[in-house]
Amino acid sequence: MIDITTINPVVGTTAAAMVLAVLWFVTSRGAALMMFFQQEEYDNIRFVAWLKDKRAYDKVASLWLIAATILTAVLQSDLSASLRAETSILPLLPLSLFAVGVVAGVWRSRATVKDNKKPLVRTDRVKRIFRLYVLLAMTALALSFWLASFAPVGSSYSVSLNENAASWLDSFEFLSLSHDWRFAAIVILLVGLFQFLPFLIISANKLLEPYEERVKAGFRAEAVEKFNELAPKVVAITGSFGKTSTKHILAHILEAAAPTLATPGSVNTEMGITRVIREQLTKDHQFFIVEMGAYGPGSIARLCLLTPPDVALITAVGAAHYERFKTIETVAKAKFEIAEAVFKKGGTAIISTDGIPEEHLKERTEAVPGSYLRVGTGGDLRTKDYKVTADGIVLTVMDGTEEHTVSAPLYGHHQAENILMAAATARALGLPWSAIKGALATVPQIRFRLEVSRNNDAPTLINDAYNSNPVGFAAALECLDILVKPQGRRILVTPGMVELGSLHAAEHQRLGGLAAKHADIVCVVTPDRIPSFLNGLEADNDGTTTVMTFSCQEDAETWVKANWRPEDAVLFENNLPDLYEAAVEF
Repeated sequence: MIDITTINPVVGTTAAAMVLAVLWFVTSRGAALMMFFQQEEYDNIRFVAWLKDKRAYDKVASLWLIAATILTAVLQSDLSASLRAETSILPLLPLSLFAVGVVAGVWRSRATVKDNKKPLVRTDRVKRIFRLYVLLAMTALALSFWLASFAPVGSSYSVSLNENAASWLDSFEFLSLSHDWRFAAIVILLVGLFQFLPFLIISANKLLEPYEERVKAGFRAEAVEKFNELAPKVVAITGSFGKTSTKHILAHILEAAAPTLATPGSVNTEMGITRVIREQLTKDHQFFIVEMGAYGPGSIARLCLLTPPDVALITAVGAAHYERFKTIETVAKAKFEIAEAVFKKGGTAIISTDGIPEEHLKERTEAVPGSYLRVGTGGDLRTKDYKVTADGIVLTVMDGTEEHTVSAPLYGHHQAENILMAAATARALGLPWSAIKGALATVPQIRFRLEVSRNNDAPTLINDAYNSNPVGFAAALECLDILVKPQGRRILVTPGMVELGSLHAAEHQRLGGLAAKHADIVCVVTPDRIPSFLNGLEADNDGTTTVMTFSCQEDAETWVKANWRPEDAVLFENNLPDLYEAAVEF
């Protein structure tokens, strides 16, 4: 039995140092994990899938700690008795390995978050989750030390203070680990703790869910009260793709007629919209354009309860986010929740006949009857002709029997449909064609969505970092042919697309074939993710396309910038978040 009153101060100091070291490790690793957890939108299930896919379990620190355990076992043997008698430094070796493991683990954690594209944003929610995570880790740490106290201890073992010790180092003679397995037990339990840290974040998030729901409910109630008081005319937009670009174009058109607020960027969730209402919506805004994202059946219906639409748009039903819905039929049902909501208010649903598969368009419009304005082939508004030039897109639009020519400094054939949808909405809201044409002529380019930058002394850059879906990808490839200068090369940089589910391989195979036809140099980022894209490139490559592979976007961009020429056109198609690209080496 150990008498705590006789424990050498070095023992207490060592134990305290171990605790502080572990807490240092826990906080550093927690910050790294929290960054990815935030990017997964605090979704426990998706975070577990990411952990499994990236194998984001601790390796380095745990291996060093296991080595410390093995060394401890060696020191328990009779063979080491003579060595222990001759030196007091030997018991320090397991502690040294333990220290190296902790430092290496912290270094790995910080290296993972360094220079990431989307660093951790320390929101109030993140702070709450992180604090509870640390508290859970401290509880687990205390439990580990308590459980280790039950490890076998030889009857001859004792700890006492040597008042005649020549130096503090000699006091380690009394920390002899002979027949004492408590240090080994602590280390093994800490290895388990290190492996379990991601699940402590998940546990903290789960425990906080009731509180977070109350916080959200409070913000939502405040937003609803303000929205009902101001009562702007709401235009709600959803779609598998094209919704953000259509929103951008429509906002520019409506702003020319009356003060207009649109949800910024890709904000399309309940809390994102709630925040925009609370912080930006004013009594001056006559139009409020709300982008609505579908993250599962029922999500759009819930958003429509927050901002009931007067006019609703469905830009497309397709493969984007197919992973979440599994079937196109499920996607269609989710998108048409917006039509149900607008009809309850006596409004109009504007739908794309070209962006929605015919069978789903027929089935959904019959299942959800109401006032539809069809845009596209066979619709009330349709494109008679269009062309993409070096100066942008030019469309000939048929509005019934009327013919109108409109132009916009935007690129990609898919923008023809987005422009048509925006124009149809403006017409439904009462704007004349003269105002629509004037606004379209000056519409600014859409940030990171086929955004073209040109300079006489530099390559033409096509930034499509935020717009990667099968339709947009194909349209962007065609822009390389239009925007490359004489004698220039068409260069593509892409990591492929995400969230295509079972369509992942087939769509990448098809687009790989298109890339071989429209690009002279293809820089493939994270090739292990998209082997079918490489297969498509190889199958349709006639020997004129050079294919290069890179492990991350930064390396590909560095190579391109070092080798491009002023005559070239360079397309950056998609830019993966850290979830998909970052090398997680814990």
